[in-house]
Amino acid sequence: MILYVLFVCSFAVATAEFVLVGLLPQVAADLGVSVPAAGQLVTAYMIVVTVGGPVAAVLTRRLPRRELLAGTMALATLSAVASAMATSYPMLLTARLGSALAQALFMAVASQVAMAAVPPERQTVAVARVFGGFALATVLGLPVGSLIGEAYGWPVTFVVVAGMAAVGLLGVVVCCPRIAAPPPAGVRDSLAALARPAIVAGLGVTLLTLTGFVAAFTYVAPMLRSVTGLSPGWVSIGLVGYGLGTIAGNLLAGRVRPGTITRRLPAALGALALILLAQPLLLPVAPLALVGLALLGAAAFLVVPLVQTWLMGQVDAATTGLVAAVNISVAGAAGALGAALGGAVLAVGLGPAWIGPVAAVSVLAATAVAAGLARTATPTGRTPAALPPR
Repeated sequence: MILYVLFVCSFAVATAEFVLVGLLPQVAADLGVSVPAAGQLVTAYMIVVTVGGPVAAVLTRRLPRRELLAGTMALATLSAVASAMATSYPMLLTARLGSALAQALFMAVASQVAMAAVPPERQTVAVARVFGGFALATVLGLPVGSLIGEAYGWPVTFVVVAGMAAVGLLGVVVCCPRIAAPPPAGVRDSLAALARPAIVAGLGVTLLTLTGFVAAFTYVAPMLRSVTGLSPGWVSIGLVGYGLGTIAGNLLAGRVRPGTITRRLPAALGALALILLAQPLLLPVAPLALVGLALLGAAAFLVVPLVQTWLMGQVDAATTGLVAAVNISVAGAAGALGAALGGAVLAVGLGPAWIGPVAAVSVLAATAVAAGLARTATPTGRTPAALPPR
């Protein structure tokens, strides 16, 4: 049951992140700021997620996981309520920073709880369930939140988000087993664990993979419009197909046993690279372009839970939360790099169809790193024994 609770929590937290993107014009008009100024709410949010996750993981490393997870969801709930009640830009910014901190800590703590709550052979399923909420948020949370905002005003959207977060909080209180805090670990020991070559390589896989993926996905709408020639309505359908692909990839990730991750990861990355390389061939043909977009989402959301599970299985219990948080931070940095890479391709005049092949270079590099891990790394499969029930 706890895995379903974590799924609900993840969906609520992810929707809180994504939903503002579709509400920026309304927020800007109501608060009396420009749309670019409102867009800085998104930028500030991502900075907190990227930097705040590891810091929060270190500061809370001695707290029991159940209580910490409940506190995190309480912060997510209160921040969403504060967002709904905001009547000025500073008030909304403060509330959004609270949501960002909740998300940053949630991904680390939820991954720990998920892995501790299941037998070793089901750890990948558990982590995939956490990321599944993010996949569903792209399909359902963002568009439905935008529709609610258009019909009833953007504050109502945040009221709905607060309600979902509150349901998640209740689920944590009722269903989450008591899980002890990890054994004490000093900051120096934790940083030393992060500096191990295998961990650095795993984080490198995240950085290289998501840099390539985000480079292509950031500009998917211009690609579908200018290269494929789709109308805005069909672009929206394509994005729904992408979201369904992310769910499929997430479900497939859950079928990979922890001990086989390093053997399966190079193939998953290779598939993502091939999809990116094929973009100039797929985009001119509308059906192929839509299928390619769905496959892009599936491949990306197959890789991400696998890397997270593997990384957490390579460190001792005292460091699992930190390595999970750092991996999420690396993903945030990759998002910024990927958007810049896609923009650079357009800036030099190659055209949107060539973003995919350029981005594939980064993913191919990740494939090479993952292949090295398959030859040298020890298999996962350890429970964060680290986190025994008490």
